[in-house]
Order: sequence, then structure tokens, then C-alpha cells
Amino acid sequence: MLDPYIIYSVGKNKSILDVACGKGKWGFLIGTSYQSPRIIIGVDIWLPYLKHAKYHRIYDDVVLCDAKYLPFRSFSFDVTLACEVLEHIPKNLGIVLLKEAERVSREKVIISTPHQWLDQRDDISFQEHKSRWKPDDLRKKGYRVHGVGFSFLGRFSPLKLRVALSPLAYYFPNFAFLLLASKSLRRRKN
Repeated sequence: MLDPYIIYSVGKNKSILDVACGKGKWGFLIGTSYQSPRIIIGVDIWLPYLKHAKYHRIYDDVVLCDAKYLPFRSFSFDVTLACEVLEHIPKNLGIVLLKEAERVSREKVIISTPHQWLDQRDDISFQEHKSRWKPDDLRKKGYRVHGVGFSFLGRFSPLKLRVALSPLAYYFPNFAFLLLASKSLRRRKN
């Protein structure tokens, strides 16, 4: 359910940095959508993911780095994405990541993170969920927050109820599975 929100939020013909890009899901979806970017770079800390993304030519380039220390000049990208990454690091380091994403962005930072605790999908140590972000945590940092996927009873909500009430989650993020946050920066190119 998150895909159309992210694709629409990026904008057309932008330079994009995909932080913690993994195997390239967002790069692929954005690159093949009607919102195709001018350039898109993927960064991740896990080399096998970057090799996969590079082999499949999902990004214009990939960079091996820690998302908390992005090796780019300030204001290098129009938009920075950090989807499904904040929950994998302690909250104090998540704040560092947000500051880095804002530093390298000219126009916008887009964040997504689970609001409800989800089961770990991979057996990779850095995939473990170490923090939970609430709408107010991101609002205090200047982000506009929406919800994606209705979840009144967490993962125990009946599927039909989750689907039927999903549009409400956008306006009531406290009842959402995922949080979608964006921050407009409105900076000029150097």
C-alpha cells in the first residue's frame, strides 16, 4: 500500500538518493514509473544488496556506506528517501540519520517506518527492529506525517477491516501500520 504514496511524493525529473536501498525496490519502482528521476543513487551498508542492485542496473550508481554518515556534499540531491530504515537503528542514531538526509537534500526528505511492530524478515543482524517511531516523534523534527494501512488492533486487525479503513489511516497515523513522513526544505542549488 505504500508504493503509490512514495512514487507520487518523489516528483518527476528529480535527483534522488535512496538511503538503505536494499536490493533496489524503490529505485526500480520510481525508475519505471511515470515519475522517472533525472538520476537516482542507492546507498546501503550491506554489500550483497548493492551488488544485486548494480547487477540489475536499478540505480545510476550505488555506494557502500553507513546511512548515518552519507559521503555526499550538502544539498547534493533534490529528494532523499529513507524507507524502512529508522526502525533498524536506535532512536538517537535515527535522529543522526534524519539530519544527514536533510543535509544532503535540497527540496525534500521522505521517510517511512512501521508504526506497529512487525516481524523480522531477514536473518541479518542489522535488520532487527531496534526502535519504534511514533507520529509525534517525527512531527517534533518538522515532518508532516501520514499513515498507510489501517491497524486498529495491530497485526490482529481483520484483513477486510484493514483494507476498508485504509484511507482513514492517511489522516489518522496513530492507527496505521506504516508512517509516511516528509519534510520540505526549499533550498536553492549552489
